[in-house]
Amino acid sequence: MSDKTTNKVTFGLSNVHIWPITSTDDTGKPTYGTVFAQPGATEMSFDAEGSSDPFYADDGIYYRPVSNTGYSGKLTVADLVSAFRTQILKEIVDKNGAIFENADVQPSEFAIAFEIKGDVKKRRFLFYRCLATRPGISSSTKEDKIDPNKSELDFSASPRIDNGYVKVTAEEGDAAYSDWYGTAPYEYVDPNAATS
Repeated sequence: MSDKTTNKVTFGLSNVHIWPITSTDDTGKPTYGTVFAQPGATEMSFDAEGSSDPFYADDGIYYRPVSNTGYSGKLTVADLVSAFRTQILKEIVDKNGAIFENADVQPSEFAIAFEIKGDVKKRRFLFYRCLATRPGISSSTKEDKIDPNKSELDFSASPRIDNGYVKVTAEEGDAAYSDWYGTAPYEYVDPNAATS
């Protein structure tokens, strides 16, 4: 008998939201700015980063530590919203509406959340500490059909300094799922904490 509560497959991509990291305290805990949506997402991928280097003793692998340094990712969207350009990539808009990119200005870190569907339940993801590189610019002539341009961002998702968390996931039906896109990214709730 099949399990009607667990996904067999996942697919799709929607509800991409971004929280700029505006500052960090002495422990590395981030303060997040106002969340904004990044519509038009067409693809997202994350490749795990880290290593597993064996230590040999007694003629075999005696110990194998595993390091988790986060993920390297790629996000493809129809077009970047202005909030991403100004708050994350730190492009500057002058009084006439021209947008300037300055080589001396560093981009801001950010948290990113998104949703994928499943055959049974939707699943939401959140990566706490990301840093993106600038997207390239490309276009081509219009032919008998219009093929829209896309913006592609490469970025890293690193562990948080204050607690080591890289990402969090919740499925439809979880209490955390419904409050995923709040004023701040979802934070860990101790299962043993007293309820009020």
